[in-house]
Amino acid sequence: MFNFSTRKLRNSNSQQSLTAFSCETLMPTIVFDFDGTIADTLSVVIKIANKFADHYGYKKIPLSDLPKLREKKPSAVLKHLGISIFKLPIVVRKIRFEMNKEVVHLKTAVDLRDTLVYLKEKGCILGILTTNSRENVTEFLKNNDLQLFDFIYSGRAVFGKSRLLKKLMKDKTIPHTDPIYIGDEIRDVEAAKKAGIKVIGVTWGYNTKTALLTSHPDHVVEKPEELKSIILD
Repeated sequence: MFNFSTRKLRNSNSQQSLTAFSCETLMPTIVFDFDGTIADTLSVVIKIANKFADHYGYKKIPLSDLPKLREKKPSAVLKHLGISIFKLPIVVRKIRFEMNKEVVHLKTAVDLRDTLVYLKEKGCILGILTTNSRENVTEFLKNNDLQLFDFIYSGRAVFGKSRLLKKLMKDKTIPHTDPIYIGDEIRDVEAAKKAGIKVIGVTWGYNTKTALLTSHPDHVVEKPEELKSIILD
């Protein structure tokens, strides 16, 4: 359970303050990671990564390796695949470029709609943080009947997602004590903690529950409906 202080949020499309109160307390801003948390991207990422493995000189990912890879931290995964820190930016850019072409065709990782509707009706501000293009994420949401978000914040995470989170909070005037970040990877939890915000890990994406717990998130959930009680109770 989280405690929240009253604050105002400036909408990205307006200078007017949004005011949504429940029990005389302004509800929090919930920022969702996109890949793996909202969109089912894992199989597509593996397909793209395997496509370029020979060219960039790293190991392909057989499906049989996936269970053990889901338990590892990003650094351990890179070591397993043989991707050096120097080659990583090139590989990531290539995979991200190809991934952007696939976003509009993806399906959801899990059925989030009922939970999102509930949180929105209670006055929560819902947002997405992504390195995908805003246009493609918007099209994905339209195709999957998830046009429930108040903002989509798109940017490059060249220096890590924690900086992107801090930039989001600054640009949208969100206090550190207010937002909750929701993600499916160890690096999501680490980024949120580094940015000084609360974080909930979800187990339906890349990393397993056991792996997520090693990074000490505020909570870990296995079903979307669990978010309701954690955020609002």
